[in-house]
Amino acid sequence: MTQENQTPAPDDEIDLKELALTVWAARGLIMLCVLCAVFLASAYLHNAERKYTVSFSFQPMESDGGGARLSGLSGLASLAGVSLPTAGSSDFQTFRVLLQAEEVAAELMKDQAIIRRIFVKEWSEESQTFKQPEPTLTRRAIGNIKALLTGETTELYIPPNAPRISEWLSKAFSSSEDRDTGFLRLSSETSNPKLMLEVITAVTQITDRIIKDRFLAGGRNSVEFYQKKIAAARSRESREALAQLIMQEEQKLMLASNGNFFVAKPLTTPSVSLRPTSPKSSLVLALAIVLGSFLGAAVSLIRKALEND
Repeated sequence: MTQENQTPAPDDEIDLKELALTVWAARGLIMLCVLCAVFLASAYLHNAERKYTVSFSFQPMESDGGGARLSGLSGLASLAGVSLPTAGSSDFQTFRVLLQAEEVAAELMKDQAIIRRIFVKEWSEESQTFKQPEPTLTRRAIGNIKALLTGETTELYIPPNAPRISEWLSKAFSSSEDRDTGFLRLSSETSNPKLMLEVITAVTQITDRIIKDRFLAGGRNSVEFYQKKIAAARSRESREALAQLIMQEEQKLMLASNGNFFVAKPLTTPSVSLRPTSPKSSLVLALAIVLGSFLGAAVSLIRKALEND
């Protein structure tokens, strides 16, 4: 018995075999697109700025454990609004946050040699001042389009200051803390590794010094507070405890005054990658081959569809 009402195959059903034959027939076009994409990728790699990875690791300074021995009398300080200075993990977290803060940037500004190298495109040797660089045609066109679409006017030029340097620092390098060891790693991908090493070294030293100065100021206040308390203490036990507290605080102050590092010290010497880490040549070429193949196949299928119509 012959079935009279057979469901016809839809015209828009995708025939994988036909697609494969269409792509295979256009292999010459696909190869041409791949070669063009590889040529463009090669031109980009020849002109792209080579960047190297800079890394610098730090470890927190060892705590002497004095805080545990002094916890019994810490209430006296808290009642007077004075906190016991410590150099523990909280200071290490403060160190990480301050690295790219405006307070550190303001101190970095005192080194004009580094600032001029950071903003070298804005520095004028003739006038010995910072000036807004002349915008390129591309940047000018982008600015005009942005103003047309958003209504935003061109911002006035601001010479390098603490907020600008802080913003530059936040983009120049990143920080990450190892959860297992607690070590802090600063890393940056830059085309000027020598400058970046100097910047990282400078900001870490400035940050450590700022925290140390705060510690010293707080420590002196604590010592003065306990000296007043020991003069008014009546019991022998209180005077002995306060005397021990003063001695230990003065010992901390002496170590902070004489030590080179207070919160963080370098774990390793700063390192620079032997070869450029950006751009990645193999990845760029592989992406060019994939995009070229996709473009060639898409063009061949579109052309085949237009011919069928």
